[in-house]
Amino acid sequence: MRKKTLILTLSLIVLMGIVVGLPLETFAAGPKNVFYFIGDGMASTQRRGPEEVLGKTLFMNTFPAVGMYTTYCLDSIVTDSAAAGTALATGHKTNSGVVGVDPTGKIAYETIAEAAKKLGKSVGLVTTTSLTDATPASFASHVITRRMQNEIAEQYLAHRFEVYMGGGLRYFIPQSQKGSKRKDERDLTKEFADAGYSVVTNKEQLENLKIEKNTKVLGLFSDYNMSFHVDRTADEPRLSEMTAAAVKVLKQNPKGFFLMIEGGRIDHACHANDPVAAIFDTEELDIAVKVAIDFQKEDADTFIFVGGDHETGGMGLGIGMDYFVKPEVIRNARKSHEWIGHNFAKNGADPVMLIAEASGIADFTPEEIKNIHMAAENVKTNKKTVNMYNPNWLSFVYADITSRRSHIGWTSFAHTASPVIVTCTGPGNEKFVGYYDNTEPPKKLAALWEIELKTLNIK
Repeated sequence: MRKKTLILTLSLIVLMGIVVGLPLETFAAGPKNVFYFIGDGMASTQRRGPEEVLGKTLFMNTFPAVGMYTTYCLDSIVTDSAAAGTALATGHKTNSGVVGVDPTGKIAYETIAEAAKKLGKSVGLVTTTSLTDATPASFASHVITRRMQNEIAEQYLAHRFEVYMGGGLRYFIPQSQKGSKRKDERDLTKEFADAGYSVVTNKEQLENLKIEKNTKVLGLFSDYNMSFHVDRTADEPRLSEMTAAAVKVLKQNPKGFFLMIEGGRIDHACHANDPVAAIFDTEELDIAVKVAIDFQKEDADTFIFVGGDHETGGMGLGIGMDYFVKPEVIRNARKSHEWIGHNFAKNGADPVMLIAEASGIADFTPEEIKNIHMAAENVKTNKKTVNMYNPNWLSFVYADITSRRSHIGWTSFAHTASPVIVTCTGPGNEKFVGYYDNTEPPKKLAALWEIELKTLNIK
């Protein structure tokens, strides 16, 4: 009788799987594959702005599960990317500037990426910033300060995740090599190659990469941060192209994968109050999200998370009494504030013509022309600009003109405490609905996998 009951129960389980159209491996704990998208500096306004400019709904804004989380860290209501990244990676609060450990540096927090690796999954980190910047570092390193980028690069090698892609070459090459920021003669590109990684440094090499069962990739596509989307050179792959290449590598593993993808330069654009770079870098992140959606159509046991670490700039759609946003101003622009700053500093081009070329504006007001010439003079006399994200005063004036003309406003050159919207789709997406803290997403994902993230005392 017991044998008949067992056979009947097993038959019902199999039948249920057939009826709902799920593969049998769905009954294993949690989703097999996870895409963890983070828009650095991206909250609700950054997600709405591109829709107005592009005239379409972002893919990330179509997901069925919608939530929102707070972003404060231990020592401030306004977080930085290190503390925020640590929360999203480990489920623990820490102080600003701290990565993967408690404020004393004596306790290390296991990351969701490390946990995925323990489960036998393949793991990848992809970003448009330096690979060693705070957000990617939060998933694969444990250091007392985010400034320890050489040590972060070394810890990546120790972790042996299957995919690392982004900028930051200068932290991987020996001190004696031009452009290096290391303090020693370690050549981590060689050490990665000796460990079995294919090391690629441009788009063509990435496209020609031969992907086999045990392929591992270190992609370093710029000296520091990669270019903004509107400034991207032919040698640099797009975020979507890096994501697609990473998927080709990671999907070889029958146990699945965890892939963190960061649209890191949305934050830099918002720091500089540049609506052009901010909106088009958000679009670039969304195109990468479409890569994940297409993969999910092939493998339904795939979970996609799209959130942000914090809001940057206090971005607002609409300013003043005549507050209606003018999306055509952004739509017509061709370059970022950074392109303006670097090109003028290099070749001393006519500043009005340079901004006209970048913005698509042909009818500057007398006040705008005056401000452009004043800014150009400030560049020539090396007057310090308002913040480190504006290369010089001319880049600041460009961002100011495009902001004012498009009626996009800013409250800050830094981060804000605004909560961040999150959208999800795939197995377990309903767990991410609601209003909660930024420590919850990795805990929710770990719970889907029926595990708990650990802590470790550091000697």
